[in-house]
Amino acid sequence: MQAFYALRQSELSNRQLAVDTITETFQRDLNSMEVQNLQQLEGYRRLATVLFEEGLKEGKPSDEEEIPRKVLIAANQALVEYRNSLTKERQRVFQALIDDVRTLDNSLIRLLSLLLELAHVAQIDRERTYKNLDTRQIAKESGLDSNRIIKALKAYKPLEVEQIRRKIEWGDDLQMVRTIYNDVLKEDELYRTYCESEQHTADEDQQLAQHVLRNVLLKQEPAKSFFEEIDLSWSENSEIVRSMAIKTLKSVQGPEGLKLVALTEDWEEDRSFLETLYKKAVENDTEYEALLAEQLTNWDVERVAQLDKIILKLALAELLNFPNIPVKVTINEYIELAKLYSTPKSGKFVNGILDSLSEKLKTSGLLRKSGRGLLDNK
Repeated sequence: MQAFYALRQSELSNRQLAVDTITETFQRDLNSMEVQNLQQLEGYRRLATVLFEEGLKEGKPSDEEEIPRKVLIAANQALVEYRNSLTKERQRVFQALIDDVRTLDNSLIRLLSLLLELAHVAQIDRERTYKNLDTRQIAKESGLDSNRIIKALKAYKPLEVEQIRRKIEWGDDLQMVRTIYNDVLKEDELYRTYCESEQHTADEDQQLAQHVLRNVLLKQEPAKSFFEEIDLSWSENSEIVRSMAIKTLKSVQGPEGLKLVALTEDWEEDRSFLETLYKKAVENDTEYEALLAEQLTNWDVERVAQLDKIILKLALAELLNFPNIPVKVTINEYIELAKLYSTPKSGKFVNGILDSLSEKLKTSGLLRKSGRGLLDNK
């Protein structure tokens, strides 16, 4: 959805650049000594702009013989440049989409690694001899470093391998880690209470490990800003990474032992899904626009919130191109997207449109699903 929205914004920018190129073509030449017909230049500019817009709708450049040649050249050249930039932009946005998804795995390893680095600082603090205890000093009977969940993470070789493979190090950010420990963790009441006892149950250790991850590293500065700077989509991605990290911590007490929770069990299959959904939505944009226009008989399709239109078009792409996904699953997914990211009324709006559209597509035979019950949208 975000990728599609970014593409739409880029298309608008490139379209304006094409119009600006036409405008520049018919600007007055300040270096010319000849008398220039400014009224004619403005007329040419307007005509070339109209031809460019028509070319976008028709899908081909104009070849009308009665149009002045310089006007045709300007309009058609702008159209060619716009299409070339659009082709490159579509590929760039898709690659950015894939890179963003893969960033989630990097963020998971970085978050768990930061948890271990914070435990290391706690260990150094506990081992240090204090002659003058300050008011912030806490008991040292135990600490984050003695927590059995953290110990399991530290001893887990696959995590170490992933840190090395992804080149995740904290040498340049040690001051930040110390700040997190001194200004946040040592002031945390749950942690201070934990440190007063030498013995802890496995559940107590699990509770502390999760608490530090949730409330120290993901909610408070400077860790929060650190992740936001690395990942521009952190406000959305943090929830996914948090869930993956918590599941990883919980696996320490699971029957199969510690396991890094992957974003997906079959990346190639999921990548194929993303690519198909994205490309079908882009390639069939005009067709989907027409389907929506038919459905929105009492609405001006141009006045529908842009994000709602994107959500509806992606839903159409999924309904029409993935025969193994049940209709009701698709509809419910996009209703939730509308609730989360669009207007307060978008959930009901998207629900009504998709429910009606799916029935119409099923009746027309365009909606093909393989498998029993996949067509039911109730």
